[in-house]
Amino acid sequence: MVIIAVFSLLSILNGNLFSRLLFHPYSVVYRKEYYRLVSGDLVHNDIIHLVISELIIGAMCSQLEWCLRSRSGYGGWFFLAIYFGSSLAGTIPASIRNFKDFGYSSAGASGSITGCIFSYIILRPNVIAYYLPVIGPVKNIYGGFYVLTGLIIYKWKSKNEMVNHEVHFYGALGGTVITLILFPGSVI
Repeated sequence: MVIIAVFSLLSILNGNLFSRLLFHPYSVVYRKEYYRLVSGDLVHNDIIHLVISELIIGAMCSQLEWCLRSRSGYGGWFFLAIYFGSSLAGTIPASIRNFKDFGYSSAGASGSITGCIFSYIILRPNVIAYYLPVIGPVKNIYGGFYVLTGLIIYKWKSKNEMVNHEVHFYGALGGTVITLILFPGSVI
């Protein structure tokens, strides 16, 4: 969280740093700037974007790391594998699909965060994820569905192209696959 906060704040103040770290498939493929596959996690579009990411990382990713540490002495390493694996699972397909589009870019820890959320859903399906008005408590197993549905509705309603749903989806898929590889007995 601290590393993301520092890089994001520095890049918000320094547009050149932001441009150099931004996930940009054209630069990944044609300029061979492979670091951009993960450096986009370190920068955010603005303070609101950063705060939202940091809150989710603090709430969900910390729960995942605690869960992984309780299951294995390698829990911290497993967390890093899921976090960075989810990031790459989001950015590699997005690079393949968008490498010819110079205008396509993305910032934020979207793939990493959704990968961690879905990993935690698999490992702790019956934990209460959150409470919704009228509906009440929502278990993890259903929480991912509501998160993805909310993101889809947001995309339709807002037409906000700054939200990278492609990276969200592939990151969630990556976190799921990595978790099932690390803990094959965790199939819901």
